[in-house]
Amino acid sequence: MKKTMIFLFVFLSFSNTYARTIIDDYGRTVTIPDKITKIYASSPPLTISIIAFDPSLVAALNFPLRKNEIPYVGVAASKPVAGGFFGQGNTPNYEVLATIKPDVILMWGGMTGNQNALSKLNALGIPVIMVHNESINDLVGQFSLLGKLTGNTKRANALISYTKETLGLFNSLQSKVKSHKKVSYYFAEGSDGLSTECEGSFHLEPFKYAGAKNAINCKMSSDYGMEKISMEKIILSNPDVIIAMDKTFANSIHKSSKWSSLNAVKTNRVLIVPEEPFNYISRPPSLMRLMGIRWLIHSFYPNLIKPIAQEKQRFEKIFFPK
Repeated sequence: MKKTMIFLFVFLSFSNTYARTIIDDYGRTVTIPDKITKIYASSPPLTISIIAFDPSLVAALNFPLRKNEIPYVGVAASKPVAGGFFGQGNTPNYEVLATIKPDVILMWGGMTGNQNALSKLNALGIPVIMVHNESINDLVGQFSLLGKLTGNTKRANALISYTKETLGLFNSLQSKVKSHKKVSYYFAEGSDGLSTECEGSFHLEPFKYAGAKNAINCKMSSDYGMEKISMEKIILSNPDVIIAMDKTFANSIHKSSKWSSLNAVKTNRVLIVPEEPFNYISRPPSLMRLMGIRWLIHSFYPNLIKPIAQEKQRFEKIFFPK
């Protein structure tokens, strides 16, 4: 009996020391290890948040890194590729996940088919924490969660501070903005520039924090976005600025008689979305949108904020220190 009591005491002490529970963004109680050193995120935006917080925490990547991304991600560059859930039928490699055995898995709870995905991940015996990723505002919760998981609240607070500063930036500039005409834009996606995002698409969210108006009035047909738009509709909308995702399209737009009739082309306001280390606007819609908001404000209202190259240095020093 005495030996049994001692064993029970040791077991309970071990359990209390090496396990804890948290409530995730969807109200689920999840039991997690007391010490967390390896995290796998099942979608690129969440993985990039982990890289910014601490690259050594990354247990696996969602996709192979491009050459220009490697200098920014530190030790995460050496991690295996496990895939993930990021639309168009993509799923993770469960064998890789079973091999690397992350301490926890972060999964975007709002994605289509999340319950089926959750059951498959739970089968691995690894705790799954479901998080919000519907809005740029959700970065605050993501960084806060990473601070709680690792105990590094100082790092979390630094990233949260920059996030909140950026989301409130345009509102803080209202007195200066009043003297400017509100800019209309067309967000050109695809190699022909004839795909875009409609009202309600979270791919457009950075534009909402930049004080410009979408020149195109259209409706979403799916969460994926990239809605096809006719050239005629674009000509009728005649945007002040074209924000292009595809370099080849943007560099050839002046050669087209139809595109060159637009004000944005005539005034040389066709801009290519920066994508180093990751795309500033979308695909994936990551924390880079914070830099995207500032780039858009500068693109729509030049000289309203400090030079973007200067801000880029500050951003990278905070999010991707080398």
